[in-house]
Amino acid sequence: MAKRIITLAFGITVMGFAVALAKTALIGTSPISSVPNVVSIITPLTIGEATVLFMLVIVFLEWVVLCHGFGWHNLIQILPSLLFGAIIDVFVSFLRPIHPQTYIAQLSLSLVSIPILAIGVYCEVNSNLLMMPGEGIASALAQRFHKKFGTMKILADSTMVVAAALLALVCTHRLIGVREGTILSALLTGECVSLVERGLPRFTNFLRR
Repeated sequence: MAKRIITLAFGITVMGFAVALAKTALIGTSPISSVPNVVSIITPLTIGEATVLFMLVIVFLEWVVLCHGFGWHNLIQILPSLLFGAIIDVFVSFLRPIHPQTYIAQLSLSLVSIPILAIGVYCEVNSNLLMMPGEGIASALAQRFHKKFGTMKILADSTMVVAAALLALVCTHRLIGVREGTILSALLTGECVSLVERGLPRFTNFLRR
């Protein structure tokens, strides 16, 4: 249990840093953070605060999808979400002195954030402790509609990106907060997670035991 808690906490910390780094790049964050990123731009909320609120909405949607199948393992997802939001804001403050002046610098920061995010996701998933709401809603949809988790994860991520884009367009009439960095993250993060798993088979087995 101690190993699982440490692995999950490390994964959440790394994911928080990756989100903060992508936020600093200014060309879009990961799909799960796309809505909070837009909310943080159009409201006084920080991206961490918006992340916590968004995670609560996702847990509520899990309840809607699962109804009587909703249990403590779904509700407890709120706890790591609180930690995740707080860590994002800590790292955003830490990275505030960084101001990428050119598009190449922005793109470089965004690309660096993707493998870092993948490492965090790898640790989260292989902790075998609990899911974050981003994966929880995909699991709930897979269970409810008898589909593969991977298929529902793609659907959930795509829906979040579309929702973020629509929110930005409705509120600002511009596509802010959702840009090429979001698309790159959606396309490459899963592949990077697979590369880590293939490259560290013994460590993966150690985490899963």
